[in-house]
Amino acid sequence: MFRFIFLLGFLALAGCVGVAWKEDLDRLTSNVSALHIRHQGAPVGPATDPELDAMLSGTLDVATLVHVAVSRHPELREALARTQAALAAIRGASALEDPMLSVTADRVPVRQPVAFRRDDMNILGLEQAIPFPGKLDLRGEAALREAEVLHQRYRERERDLIARVKKTYFEYFTLTKELEVHLEHIKILEEFERISTSKYRTGTVSQQDVLKPQVELVMLHNDVVFVEQKLISAKAALNVLLNRPDGAPLGRPKDVVPVREAFDLDQLQNLALEGRPQVRAAELKSRASEAALRVAQRDAAYPDFSVGLMYMQMSGRDDAWGGSVGINLPWLTGKRSAEADRLAHQARADRIALEGIHGQVRFEVRDAFQRVEAARKSVTLYEGELLPKSRQSVEVSRSSYEKDKTSFLDLLDAERSQRDIKIRHYEALAQYESAVADLERAVGTDVRRRP
Repeated sequence: MFRFIFLLGFLALAGCVGVAWKEDLDRLTSNVSALHIRHQGAPVGPATDPELDAMLSGTLDVATLVHVAVSRHPELREALARTQAALAAIRGASALEDPMLSVTADRVPVRQPVAFRRDDMNILGLEQAIPFPGKLDLRGEAALREAEVLHQRYRERERDLIARVKKTYFEYFTLTKELEVHLEHIKILEEFERISTSKYRTGTVSQQDVLKPQVELVMLHNDVVFVEQKLISAKAALNVLLNRPDGAPLGRPKDVVPVREAFDLDQLQNLALEGRPQVRAAELKSRASEAALRVAQRDAAYPDFSVGLMYMQMSGRDDAWGGSVGINLPWLTGKRSAEADRLAHQARADRIALEGIHGQVRFEVRDAFQRVEAARKSVTLYEGELLPKSRQSVEVSRSSYEKDKTSFLDLLDAERSQRDIKIRHYEALAQYESAVADLERAVGTDVRRRP
């Protein structure tokens, strides 16, 4: 009997070998716990509160908006819940199957089917299935890699959300500035109208010079209506990303100051290949497939065991005990080898997919990098050339008009050109910041040097 119990314990320990991936499991558990703390208290649906309203009613900073979004957005909380579910599955994947407890009444008379006292013996049995040594460890590792894949997908969603918040914020910034430019130039045109009216009264210019600014003012007021409508939509889009009601208050965006920073393409591409969540997810998916393949290969090559103990209550004789040891025969049906073949193809497909992702990521980093550089040159051109020259053109045209040396149409064209250049300058600033946001999403992390 003692030999049998020793055999039972040996097989149980053999099925649960030391966990070589425990450090990875501990690291994932720690990361998921930290994310759980981050999302604690997040509203179930779009919601706001007085403290948040007060914080977001002042001058808006994109870093604050990102912080609010990543702690409240339902997409991230959903991704976290799926990671937690996969994390909980690891323990089950690396655990033994449930033991089976059985009670048997042997040789009960057919004419008295419930007369259990007349049976020949009662048997109390306990049976445990035990996989071949190492299988539980591999199954646990495969489940861990799947959980790590979901964690990387959480990180990928987080980077995507951050990029969306930044791009929406800079759209909001552009529209705010466009509205300010329009309102500023309405005042300028009103002043032009007063100058034209004064010159018309003295007979210096015709009535046409009075009508032209009036028409231009009407057109500007019409532009203001459309810009205000777009601004409301941009506010609503930003609030949705913050998991707030779409009409919740938002303050004025902080002015964008272009940063004179230089990025290295090769360095960014290497950084993306090392740490971008999408790449890490593909790598872990490949590792999970390899672990599942090793389990299937062991299932096809080595049997699993079952061990049991029985206590027999004998009628008219001394009680006795019994034991059993069994194995399955995986070589006879071909089912296990077919599963191993399937998983071998799956593992190969995941390795090929990883190669494709590497090429796609390198392209996305290069594409975003080129857009950043183009936007940087555009901002430099506006600030160094177009803005100063447009201001100078308006000043010269205004002085010439007041001295009757040029027509009002020339002044109007100069003013309109300056207005368009101001708006396009703000658009160029927003395009630069949006391109940097796309670059950070492509790389998978922040790329700016923090002060």
